Amino acid sequence: MIKTNKLSCPKELTFEKQKELTNKYLNEKGSVWKQHYIENALLSSSHSKCIYCECKINVESKYMEVEHFHDKSHYPLEVVNWENLLPSCKRCNGNKSTFNTKLNPFINPSEMVPRDHLVLYEGRFYPITEAGENTINEILLNDRGKLVQQRLDIVNAVLDSLNNIYQNVERYHNNKQRTTQNKNTFMSALENLLEDAMPSASYSATVATAIINNPLFIYIVDILNLEDLWNEELQEKFNVISELAIDTNLKKTLAYRNRTAKFARLLTSR
Repeated sequence: MIKTNKLSCPKELTFEKQKELTNKYLNEKGSVWKQHYIENALLSSSHSKCIYCECKINVESKYMEVEHFHDKSHYPLEVVNWENLLPSCKRCNGNKSTFNTKLNPFINPSEMVPRDHLVLYEGRFYPITEAGENTINEILLNDRGKLVQQRLDIVNAVLDSLNNIYQNVERYHNNKQRTTQNKNTFMSALENLLEDAMPSASYSATVATAIINNPLFIYIVDILNLEDLWNEELQEKFNVISELAIDTNLKKTLAYRNRTAKFARLLTSR
């Protein structure tokens, strides 16, 4: 899950149009939000990804559902409020269902930075805030078969890529294979790996986290700097993925658990 820069409200969704569609929903209960200009703007905002799990929508039988952050059953007047609409896959939208996000903290990736609320460790998300905990639990972010295994596969693929790149970089640096072909091979592989962690890529937070927190990546960057091969383009991509990577320190989760436990004990002692 990453912070998403949501596009401005589509020009077609004027105040008058919102009022018209809201009244239609109140009277007929139809899917008034299913307007092409709404769906297209939402897809563009998230790079055609689910705003929660980051799967690519319209790929592998997944399609976008317009998610109402404040659910429409409790807050029907916000049914086409642009700030309330998010792009979601069917799984996440269905799991969240009518969870009341006005009464209970919940991560809204279009307004909040998810990594301020989550830790990612061995393919699983752990909470460091109540919003993080509610989000994990309600949309089943740690669904073993559909999400956790996929993240673990991504981490292993990143590790394999970094290992291959590191070996080629080391051979180049130690004059064992100091050829233009080898240099082009590892530079291209590194650029492609960083590209896989860009905001437009599926599961970019998982990829970015796997890269940033791997010692091999640090070694690679150090050697490329020594060889004067670490360029501005790589640095720009590194800066981007550094903002997407999620902390892997479980001590933050333990600290959150301790705080909530102490608070619970205070309430029961009164």
